[in-house]
Amino acid sequence: MTGPGLWAAVAGATAVAGVLLIAAGIRGTHGTPRRPVGFAVWRTRLRTVPARPLRTWGLAVAAGLVVWAVSGWPVAGLVTAAAIPGLPYFFSAGRIAQTRVDRLQGLEEWVRRLADAMAAGAAPTQTIVASAAHAPAAIAEPVGRLAAALASPRRDRDDALRTFADGIDDPLGDMVTFALHIAITAPSARVPDVLRGLAQQLADDVAARRRVETDRAEPRSEARTIVIVQIAFVIVVCAATSYTAAYDSFLGQLVLAALAAVVVGALWMLRRLSLAAGPPRLITTRTAASDGRQIGGAG
Repeated sequence: MTGPGLWAAVAGATAVAGVLLIAAGIRGTHGTPRRPVGFAVWRTRLRTVPARPLRTWGLAVAAGLVVWAVSGWPVAGLVTAAAIPGLPYFFSAGRIAQTRVDRLQGLEEWVRRLADAMAAGAAPTQTIVASAAHAPAAIAEPVGRLAAALASPRRDRDDALRTFADGIDDPLGDMVTFALHIAITAPSARVPDVLRGLAQQLADDVAARRRVETDRAEPRSEARTIVIVQIAFVIVVCAATSYTAAYDSFLGQLVLAALAAVVVGALWMLRRLSLAAGPPRLITTRTAASDGRQIGGAG
């Protein structure tokens, strides 16, 4: 590879990485810095990496090398390699929103079952532990963790409830967590009625969110169609015309890298606009842990 080609490849990678870093900076990061880990830990992590992402990245690298070899454009190869795992990410807003709705619907079904069982005289803690075996699939993981923690007398129940709320990741889930905290620590005959009220509120919220997502489905589909048509148009122009000869030079590769960075930024903004932020949570794990508040006083 010639010197100009190498510098063009570096420029392309830098441009794309720059856009991604800007996006991460705008979005913000959370959590504390991780301590360095040894080789044995990294080897264990690599063994547990799912096979599907590895296949995706392998396909991306192979496609990028093919495009680079055929076109002679290193930037085109880098963009192709990044597009294979990147495009599904940029257009995943609909799937994420649907997952949230399914999670709330599963929570509504689960809360109704708890209310019925508690109204029949079942103990709240035992009811929650037993419910894990038949929890809706959308919330099976957080319910399972909560049940396992409540079944162990050594586990902190407040911490288990906060972890459950984080698994639901919704203000309505936080309200359910408050109700569960009351049911466990101060059982009352009114708890089943509270849970039924929350279940109805969840059902109404799920219905409203499904209507919103139905309205958003068409614009998302149109955006995907536009991007696919643009990709097909670029491929045809590159393969059947000589208009792209200007990109063969080093300066042309720099321009192509800049254009790719603009497209990546536009797709990122499109994803951010398509994925509406939910209302603020009532329980924040970091805040509750930092000042020692209990679940009943978090907010």
